[in-house]
Amino acid sequence: MATCGGCTCGSGAFDTLLAGQVATRGPRTIGADDLAAKALEIMEGKITSLIVVDEPKARGVIHLHDILRAKII
Repeated sequence: MATCGGCTCGSGAFDTLLAGQVATRGPRTIGADDLAAKALEIMEGKITSLIVVDEPKARGVIHLHDILRAKII
């Protein structure tokens, strides 16, 4: 997963970097059967997205904006 926290925004280096080079190592995850409220707890002011997993596969990404759009908070 590539996040803005792992990049050097404005440096002009992105025209030569591969996605794997800027991807977040060991991204935070949440189970596909966990509640969205739990995702919000995990994110709590530190991160804005989590990889949704249904072992052994990643099923998607839940972003803070997804939670806001669903009116969970």
